[in-house]
Amino acid sequence: MSRQRRVAVVSPQTRLALARRTAAGRHLVLPPDFDAPAARRAFRRQRRLAGVTVLALAALLAALPLLIATVPQLGRIRWAGIPLSWLVVGVFVHPLLLLAAVGLLRLAERAERTR
Repeated sequence: MSRQRRVAVVSPQTRLALARRTAAGRHLVLPPDFDAPAARRAFRRQRRLAGVTVLALAALLAALPLLIATVPQLGRIRWAGIPLSWLVVGVFVHPLLLLAAVGLLRLAERAERTR
């Protein structure tokens, strides 16, 4: 029994999508007033802002369990029958994340406007 070579059967749409992926950016038409160095500077500023935001949020979120462990009274205080420590982790963190996202978006847009 001879071994036949395997052949991948791919639809034409998949073939086109794969071809586009290898030629990424070749089909882009940039406006005549496009300033590549300014775009790179804006990208670097936005990336730096995102890194600072992520590190600040990570530090705050890492500090929450430490706060709860060092202040056991947070587990004893109840609001509507729910321990305050649970509310801090489960409820109060989400507005913080939303504020960080909105703040980062505004700062990134400002960095993009100030070329």
